[in-house]
Amino acid sequence: MFNILGHLTRSRMRVLLINPTFGGVSGSGRHVELLYRTLRDEVNFEVWSGETVGYINIKKLRTISFYLRCKFKEVSDDIDLIHIHNSKLVGLFRDDKVNVLTVHGSYREEMVTQYGSLVRPVLWYIEKGLEKADAITCVDPYTAERMGWMWIPNMIDVTSIDRISEADEEPRLLWVGRDDPVKNLGLFRKIARRAYERFGVKSLALGIPPGRYREHDWIRYERVSWDRVISYMKRAYALVITSKIEGFPTIVLEAWASRCPIISAPIPSIIKLNEILGQVIQVVDGYDPEKFLPRIKSLLDKGPGDLVSRCRSIVEKRFDARVVSRMYLKLYRRLLGQSH
Repeated sequence: MFNILGHLTRSRMRVLLINPTFGGVSGSGRHVELLYRTLRDEVNFEVWSGETVGYINIKKLRTISFYLRCKFKEVSDDIDLIHIHNSKLVGLFRDDKVNVLTVHGSYREEMVTQYGSLVRPVLWYIEKGLEKADAITCVDPYTAERMGWMWIPNMIDVTSIDRISEADEEPRLLWVGRDDPVKNLGLFRKIARRAYERFGVKSLALGIPPGRYREHDWIRYERVSWDRVISYMKRAYALVITSKIEGFPTIVLEAWASRCPIISAPIPSIIKLNEILGQVIQVVDGYDPEKFLPRIKSLLDKGPGDLVSRCRSIVEKRFDARVVSRMYLKLYRRLLGQSH
């Protein structure tokens, strides 16, 4: 049982943040880093990440090896609250601590899409682990509403984006992601080819190692730093999202802050953002590449209009790290019995 009296005798709460990544290009990694940097003057954080705990650097073994290292690592007695940012790690909750889970997207649908029925034991394990959580938050408003969780949205540091200059090259259609079925690179390749054939527009897919696919005049592949992603985004005609499943990806906020319009497949979480914030993302009606082309043509002919300015204002007021991090602080204080 958590000892509130012991906590109240100390000046600052002690929170253990657990996530395989910290910073970098990972959405959850950047989220955890921003939470840490924004609140570190008010919260005494300890961070368990791949850098501090370690893992086996083989794609299919990273998460499980990180989990096992954490499982056998001792949690300090003075830790008040454990905050996990990966659903697969819920087995790290401790009975004598306050436990918080932040879900980054719709883990169930994404895992089933990736692994099929083989993932059922893992999902059972996660569901059992969720019972130990004192609070569950989710960055995606659609999933949060559907599951009855608390919506604390994704966040970015707007000022860090403003410091990055746009890329010094011709504008392109932009896609950002990893090469797996969920992100649906194949659809973007079809869109990119047709956009080039009809409009003369070239495309850039970020997150894909050069050489994995044959490059053409109409598409290029790169794996680059986060700063470079932002510089390309500031120069892009549009960010194109083709995913089969998404939560509230950080890349959406980064596009808004970069004044880059977004064209998206009809993903429920993206549709939900339009319901909450107004028409902030151009959503097409289906996964046929032909349905993306009129949206692209309209942007080429007319530009984005005042949409990018409106999205920029929204991200400054509602999704900057200095705003969102206070939501976590308020949650921590409530769970730990603090009055302020």
